[in-house]
Amino acid sequence: MEKLLKHTDLRVKERNQIILNGVCNVIGFDESYVTLDIGDGRVCIEGQGLKIESLSREGGEIEITGKVNGVFYTKEKKAKGGLARLLG
Repeated sequence: MEKLLKHTDLRVKERNQIILNGVCNVIGFDESYVTLDIGDGRVCIEGQGLKIESLSREGGEIEITGKVNGVFYTKEKKAKGGLARLLG
């Protein structure tokens, strides 16, 4: 099943609050990181004392509080099959 591309909007307020729209799923979290699926990739938030304050699955919005040290975007890689994997 192919994932739908969503519009994402990221707001960071004074390095202690993040509001992100366009979230498909929470992949993992603890007090030092939160990793989120945004359809065509992932967003990883690193920090200290991070907490998920709210998550709207219908609207795809998440609010995270705590000290934010970094926000990283990664592109999700598709698995290569057979010959392409050997030659790639």
